[in-house]
Amino acid sequence: MKRWIGPLALVLCVMTQSVLWFGRGGVVAVMHRERHIHALSRANAALLKTDERLTAVVRSLRRGRGAIEAQARSGLGMIKKGETFYEIVPGSPPSTQTARVFRNQQLAARG
Repeated sequence: MKRWIGPLALVLCVMTQSVLWFGRGGVVAVMHRERHIHALSRANAALLKTDERLTAVVRSLRRGRGAIEAQARSGLGMIKKGETFYEIVPGSPPSTQTARVFRNQQLAARG
């Protein structure tokens, strides 16, 4: 009987350790979940930055006409009446660089 106590204790110890390391709530599973949580936290931080940026844009658009005008100018290329728009054509040397000038009426005719 005493012969079996040593091997039986070893088998029980191995079974307990295997559950501890490789079981459902074991060390390997916990490490995997921690990596997953870390990746989700990074993604969440990036989304929070985007959300803050969009919230600032919405606030500025709600505040006044100037923000709406700035958004239309940058996003749609709109100009005011009587204003002159200069477009620098890239690709030519700076000394001979040409500029296209559009008056408000010309842009309206363009479309």
